[in-house]
Amino acid sequence: MFVLLVEDEWLIRAIMSEELLDAGYRVTSVETGDAALALLESPEPGFDVLVTDIHMPGDTDGISLARIVRERYPSVPIIYTTGRPDALARGQLAGGRISTLIKPYKPSRLIEAVRNALA
Repeated sequence: MFVLLVEDEWLIRAIMSEELLDAGYRVTSVETGDAALALLESPEPGFDVLVTDIHMPGDTDGISLARIVRERYPSVPIIYTTGRPDALARGQLAGGRISTLIKPYKPSRLIEAVRNALA
């Protein structure tokens, strides 16, 4: 299974990428929503689950990215990560599988969330 991890904090991105790899997932990790959008050009998603931070630099935050992914690939589960739970009210998406991890979270919680999303 393939995870697209979008996280602007390099240390979190590096640790979570390594943990996902150790759990047996293939991972592509990028720093911004804009970089993730560049990966979405194919008609088929190159990933099985999206894990995205909500607040990131650039024109595309995690909520905007999730909306685009939902439009293009409605069956792909989405996992939001955020240090600001108040941002979730505006981040609601209709349909599909969506879950949220509040920072700080343990790597084991991410692995559990990914497993649940793909189950």
